Amino acid sequence: MRPAILIAIILILLTLGAAGAHLQATTTDLSRFNPGWSGTAAFYSLASSMDAQILAPGTPEPDFADRYIIIAPKDASPSLVAEQVLKSGGTVIIADEEGDANQLLQALGSRMRIVPGNVSSIDMEFASTRTIIARVSGNHTLLEGISTLAFNRPSHITGGTPLVRTSVLSWVDTTGTGRPGAGASLGRYTLIANEDLDPGEIILIADASLFATTMQQVRRLHDNGQLLRNMLDYNGTVSVDAVYGKTADADGPAYIIHKVKSAPISTIVAILLLMAFVIVAYRKQIL
Repeated sequence: MRPAILIAIILILLTLGAAGAHLQATTTDLSRFNPGWSGTAAFYSLASSMDAQILAPGTPEPDFADRYIIIAPKDASPSLVAEQVLKSGGTVIIADEEGDANQLLQALGSRMRIVPGNVSSIDMEFASTRTIIARVSGNHTLLEGISTLAFNRPSHITGGTPLVRTSVLSWVDTTGTGRPGAGASLGRYTLIANEDLDPGEIILIADASLFATTMQQVRRLHDNGQLLRNMLDYNGTVSVDAVYGKTADADGPAYIIHKVKSAPISTIVAILLLMAFVIVAYRKQIL
């Protein structure tokens, strides 16, 4: 083979590889395929490096997990996996601020609920009352080595035992101005809570964006990164959902690519055979 042809082939392969990597990425918020500030790709990379099981489409659900983490669940679909963890005495960690997790909480028999609405506070980060600082208010192994956490437009939690709360100079911003509106109620709001469901436990976090890259790499003055490491550094099996929550979302070409990658091998083989048949039929002018 001529050197010029070999070089051309190598360049084409490199170009296709770069294009493939680009097309697999997405800008969808909280997506594990989003390597940007609003994505969770960094968290899933950390989870893999700490030997957590990533429950992606097409992978078998584990027979047992001591800890199950789900970010922004869309409905009660993960209830079967979560129930199995709870019945085995494990911990289910749920993060959400839009209220969709309430369906899952109800299905699991929990009394905790997410109350949608942007909690703001005078204790703020980056001079924004919507990006707030909250402090540990309860004892839990998950919070070892943690004193303060930064939250981005969190909701708040009712029920359960408060573990992390805002200062008393906090309110729900119903006006969108970043300031207490008329009739706003100043007080402490629970942002992380837990509830024992014998023999297991649920931990609820009222801000799914705690798992986003921006909340880990920018706000190094607080203990956000330590919180995620505590979740993953567990003396047991840790499973992280990548099916039922918004972390599984993608858009554009990335959606198609990841759908194909997660499909069973038999489906992929069938598609390739069909494509080969169409090409042969077209060349022989059958089609």
